[in-house]
Amino acid sequence: MDVSTKHIEHWYVIFRPTTLKHWIFRWLNPHFQHCYAVKESPGGEFWIVVDAKNSFTQVRMLSKMDYPHIRLLEPDSVILSIRAIINPDNYRYTLCLFNCVEVVKSVLGIRAFWCWTPYQLYKRLHHG
Repeated sequence: MDVSTKHIEHWYVIFRPTTLKHWIFRWLNPHFQHCYAVKESPGGEFWIVVDAKNSFTQVRMLSKMDYPHIRLLEPDSVILSIRAIINPDNYRYTLCLFNCVEVVKSVLGIRAFWCWTPYQLYKRLHHG
């Protein structure tokens, strides 16, 4: 009998506009300028938030007593519920643009070299 090393994780990916001023944002879909990943902690008491900022990656835990529903984290954002199949045997691409999309792809175990913008990631997750 083969033992699979794959496991399934439930994540939410949140897409939203940004308040940062940078020339690149003129070329991005205005509703999909930033993305980050959120999942429930074991036991369900917290939200674990993985958010690649412009100068660092922030990992934090938010109490579900303060935010009982995922929609309360970002009320005006697009939120996708994702069932990620994590395969530890897959290798990530070593050459990439290190941005919020790459961090979310890494968390979800996605290998999609040409997926660089939040809107491209949204389309891949929503329609893929």
